[in-house]
Amino acid sequence: MELRKLAPSYYLDNPVVQQALDFDMASNSWNMLKVRGHGIVEITFNNLIFAFPVRSHIRHRASFILEVNRKDRHIKGMGLDYSKALLIKHRHHILDEVFLLTSKQAGRKLVNKGAHISNQFNAYVAKYILSFRKRDTHVLNSYEYRYTTLINYHVELGVD
Repeated sequence: MELRKLAPSYYLDNPVVQQALDFDMASNSWNMLKVRGHGIVEITFNNLIFAFPVRSHIRHRASFILEVNRKDRHIKGMGLDYSKALLIKHRHHILDEVFLLTSKQAGRKLVNKGAHISNQFNAYVAKYILSFRKRDTHVLNSYEYRYTTLINYHVELGVD
């Protein structure tokens, strides 16, 4: 798995994505000052493609940690955040340019991990769908799901 940048056209074609990492809900617009790398994976739910942002300070288990944080016990580390996944509807929204991490060791942890990450994310999505259908507020209000971007993709996930 390689990290890629999203094309500016993604943000133009998706002007509102609630709970997205770089989306400011107060101003209802994207913060274009920071350019993040995203891990791109295709999942089995309707063959959808999702992009996971690289995040420096992940506090929950819905992630693939690339670099463990040893200073703060509340922060797991830096990695791919499944809760902030973005649905990629058109492949032209993914740039060919590879996003390089500052830590080469962290980048090496992604080698041959595409299937593993896809399996983890499939399980994350399946739990969300099941919890939503059951109206399981215990799960939906948990740290892993409380601020998930999956709320934007109910039609595509067949939840509605």
